[in-house]
Amino acid sequence: RNPPAESFSGLRTCEGGGGMQRAWLREFNALGLQLRPQAAKLVTEFLSLYEDPTQMAETLVEYTKNYLRSRQGRVEAFIDADTIRSVLECMQQVSAAGSAGSTQEAARQGIEAMDLGDGIQIYDVTSEVAPFDYRTTTKEWAPALEPSTLFPGPDVKAKIYASRYHLLLQRTLLEGKYVIDEEASATGILPGQLILTKVESLQGNPGPKTTFGLLARVQSEGKRQWTIEDLHKVYPVELEVQESDHLMTDGSFVLAEGRLEGGKFLIKNLDLPGAVPRNMTLVKDLIPRQTFGGTLTDAQLKILEESEPGNPDGFYVVLSEVHLDSGRVLEKLTDLFQGYEESLPPTAYVFMGSFCSSPFVTTAEGIRSYRDGFERLKFMLRGLSNHIQSGTRFVFVPGPNDPGAQMLPHVALPEYLTSDLAKDVPNVVMGTNPCRLRHFSRELVFFRHDVLRLLRRHEVVPLREPDGGPASAAHARTEMVRFLLDQAHLVPLPLEQSNILWAYDHTLRLYPLPHAVFIGGVTQPFDTSYAECKFCSVGPFSREAEFYAFHPVKDLMEQCGVPDRAG
Repeated sequence: RNPPAESFSGLRTCEGGGGMQRAWLREFNALGLQLRPQAAKLVTEFLSLYEDPTQMAETLVEYTKNYLRSRQGRVEAFIDADTIRSVLECMQQVSAAGSAGSTQEAARQGIEAMDLGDGIQIYDVTSEVAPFDYRTTTKEWAPALEPSTLFPGPDVKAKIYASRYHLLLQRTLLEGKYVIDEEASATGILPGQLILTKVESLQGNPGPKTTFGLLARVQSEGKRQWTIEDLHKVYPVELEVQESDHLMTDGSFVLAEGRLEGGKFLIKNLDLPGAVPRNMTLVKDLIPRQTFGGTLTDAQLKILEESEPGNPDGFYVVLSEVHLDSGRVLEKLTDLFQGYEESLPPTAYVFMGSFCSSPFVTTAEGIRSYRDGFERLKFMLRGLSNHIQSGTRFVFVPGPNDPGAQMLPHVALPEYLTSDLAKDVPNVVMGTNPCRLRHFSRELVFFRHDVLRLLRRHEVVPLREPDGGPASAAHARTEMVRFLLDQAHLVPLPLEQSNILWAYDHTLRLYPLPHAVFIGGVTQPFDTSYAECKFCSVGPFSREAEFYAFHPVKDLMEQCGVPDRAG
């Protein structure tokens, strides 16, 4: 129902609606919002009541964006009539509450609260995760000077490694275990501290040294050779160490103990710069929490954190390899949905692809088959009345067999290939890969990639058990998790192996460590914790109908499964 005119101040009857409509339409279009015809009609009727419709249009646009973000976790491009009715009703409630000043000001006063919504924010990493740079001169984090773009200059590729270098080096120095040699020479060191010599400072600095740099295998004089480098110097490497109980790969940043002889660095021991718990990072590094995504202020994040004890029951159901072209998968989904429909619907389902059992092909038959899977899913979701009433979100993260260029980050699935699921079912979010989600103050990362299967193909030295025996499956899994979090990156492999869009490398970082990381893939499911961060490898739902349920506030991870039907 459209709010009555008498509930707002500053009203008048307006002639010449056509010119006015073009003016306020520009307000919506400028921010990438497009109104459907019935929505446009409602807005026209509403704005025609005001002395200054253009100013009210600005308020309405801002209010609409925040309404969508608070209800769905993101801003949708197309706005329907139901959304506009809800926004106008919210504006009416703010006005009825008697806020000081004009209606426009009253609406603006409600925006901050609207931003928080139900405490759930879902970020499109290609547009809502801004890059931050570490400035070594002031030792602080600041927004990057250049925005991310699909077609960056060649210098951006070099900046990827420079940014990772600065991030990991300053993180290594946080705990005070290591001190850079220049600082040690000037101020001395404390008992128990170790001196870290930069790669560029190894020359003319004899004796055993511990250095930090990028360990990479390069082509030189017709053969592959290991090197270690920092921002200003590179040396060939000879590995005296033959094995390790820690996983390290080509293209990773390492702590290397050794000595420089004849222009070659001889490495007798290798290790990784260890991950730092999230709380220590926030206290000692002072990195802005906005690096995770979005524009919430520190005050708003504090409000969300303080609200967590009163909202302990929210949880997420996480699935991977949800093949919608499989009858068995659809049957298991039906049972899964029905189980939660009859008990307690989750805060959200996170479905990670691939959503088809074979690679998507751009033929008429391929498109029809792909859409049919989402049509069947749409039919199921429409019947979940308790889910819809509870505001359950349905988040979709694309996988390797799904449409789109196989680059990282992977953009969201388009509406026409998902049978307009997001238009026809409330609270559907087509997310990016990776997808970042904020549950009150808890930060969750969802990533569909077979990175765990790829890591051991790029080992620097063979992985062994601490006692020197062959690495067990359990030890290998633990080391894969440790490696990703130590490197603070979802795909810490050589760029030619990772298909990363250079200007968006920051969207794959894990710093500060989030509260939980979910990797969807074809490997066996398992979960663990490292450096106070929950880590979960979500096995393929298409295989054994296994999934995970995660309760962020309770910090509880549960491995679950859908049983076979009786008979």
